[in-house]
Amino acid sequence: SIYDGEIKRNYRDKFEIDIYIPDLNIGFEFNGLYWHSNKFKNNEYHLKKTQHFNERDIKIIHIWEDEWCDKKEIIKSQVKYTLNLIKNKVFARKCIVKEIDVDTISNFLDNNHIQGTCNSIVKLGLFYDDNLVSVMSFDKFEGRKNMKDGGWNLNRFCNLINTSVVGSASKLLSHFIKEYSPMRIISYADYSWSSGGLYKMLKFEEVYISKPDYKYVIDNKRKHKSNIRKYIKESKKTESEFVKENVILKIYDCGKIKYELSLYKK
Repeated sequence: SIYDGEIKRNYRDKFEIDIYIPDLNIGFEFNGLYWHSNKFKNNEYHLKKTQHFNERDIKIIHIWEDEWCDKKEIIKSQVKYTLNLIKNKVFARKCIVKEIDVDTISNFLDNNHIQGTCNSIVKLGLFYDDNLVSVMSFDKFEGRKNMKDGGWNLNRFCNLINTSVVGSASKLLSHFIKEYSPMRIISYADYSWSSGGLYKMLKFEEVYISKPDYKYVIDNKRKHKSNIRKYIKESKKTESEFVKENVILKIYDCGKIKYELSLYKK
């Protein structure tokens, strides 16, 4: 409804794409949780599809059913941004960077980032005419490991929905580097949405693509596996036995891309 160019539905090249835009080489997949669970799809299905089309210079974006239900306005904004249809534009050079508090960044991320808020040590905001238009945050974790080598993890970045903040990532990252002198910065991109374009622009290097991870489908939402481990332990059964007995479906993602920016001084 928002795009005037050619749209192909159910385009097939070994794998099927729900919506394909040939002029932009972009495909959109809508993944219903039941039909894309392990009952019908193996653990590498979404990753293999993404890689198959990436090798053909087609970017695949996976929209998951629960995210569409819960984060619809954020996804609509991301789709419009991907199609270069955002009309409201702000330039980072006209903005100022400030450190912000937990409540401010939590509220912004919950309303503008598909993954919502998270715990962070450093919380930066970009302001245009006193209005918060972009945020970037950092912690010290590399997976579950606490980095003690001068490393930091860029764990969230997003702009205000329906707003293109030109140069925001670069300005926020430059401010962080200047103020905190990191030796290296890592970050993880969700392969369901990102093919790493922003990280490459920021001079990060790709380290690896992780294997797909799974969540459980509970009440038609994807829940982290930790949500049922308490009940598994109480049942004295293995995880596989418990989920089979209780008919709990798994759903696998596309994996994550790890990036690193090395800032070691020679």
